[in-house]
Amino acid sequence: MKKIVLMLIVALMGTMMTNAQSPRRHNMDPQRMVEKRVEHLDKALGLTAEQKAEITKLYTLEMEAMSKDRAARKEKGDKPDEAVMQANREKMKAQHEATDAKIESLLTPEQAKKFAQIKEQRGKRGHGKRNDGRPEGKQCHKRGAKATGDCCKDK
Repeated sequence: MKKIVLMLIVALMGTMMTNAQSPRRHNMDPQRMVEKRVEHLDKALGLTAEQKAEITKLYTLEMEAMSKDRAARKEKGDKPDEAVMQANREKMKAQHEATDAKIESLLTPEQAKKFAQIKEQRGKRGHGKRNDGRPEGKQCHKRGAKATGDCCKDK
């Protein structure tokens, strides 16, 4: 009986600790996301007050446009097919790239070089992409190794 109670207490504490962690990005309001993005750029690039103000405006406009698009899609109610979802992703990507281009125009050449590195790193992380050229789900016989030998080729 004591073991069961102890296990329940440990499980409850684990659940509480998980819920007590800071909110993830998707739970943040759009304005807070803009602030975080500008803070990140400021830390990395050493922005001036004018640059911060302009970049905040650009990110806010981008966030508002994406929110409007998302609300319009949600209003339709029906689940989109893969082609529609891909078109939406491409549209959002184009909006993001346009914002990035406007930001680059505000930066000094040194800041622009660092910004390009940040964008490159952003493209390499997460979302099911692999950096070793293999599609997601394909694993090599050596954990973390690149697929180079015969045993690793797709069959």
